[in-house]
Amino acid sequence: MKITRKLICLFLIITTLLGFGILDLGFASEYILSPSDLLEIHIIGQKDLDTKQTISPDGTISLPLIGIVTAQGQTRRDFNKYLTTEFSKYIKNPQVVVYLTPRSIYVIQHNLKDNTWEVKEAKSIEEARALVGKDYTGEIKYGDTITVDVGKQPDWWEDNWYKVVTGIAVVVGIYATLHTR
Repeated sequence: MKITRKLICLFLIITTLLGFGILDLGFASEYILSPSDLLEIHIIGQKDLDTKQTISPDGTISLPLIGIVTAQGQTRRDFNKYLTTEFSKYIKNPQVVVYLTPRSIYVIQHNLKDNTWEVKEAKSIEEARALVGKDYTGEIKYGDTITVDVGKQPDWWEDNWYKVVTGIAVVVGIYATLHTR
């Protein structure tokens, strides 16, 4: 019983340290930040400095106290260290935590019947899979834009058979009426 409690406590400590960026085991730390990535930056104990920003097309973000900084091309871990150094010029022993929020996935649905296009934003890969449908077999990654066809191609006969049959019935009725006189 004591071993189980110790393991649970150890697990909770490691999870907490990973979450605050204090301990990094290398999971997802190699991702290179790029424009359109959404960052959440928290300075523990300085709630008024917390921010949530998207990296601009030129690779920068603007932060309180330190101004415009380049985020593009850095790993989350390196950027976290850089911000800690920069904030330490203004705050004693800042504890900076940088979270990377995955980019959205855009699904463009082309309705074949109406020939209309609809763009839908998916926040997760699972949501994107639901939007593209079960027949889609391609890979889906964060930041992708995927185009899929939905509905079925219009069929002239299927859409207009009743008009043809009605027209033939009218012509036959008129013909029968004229020849019975």
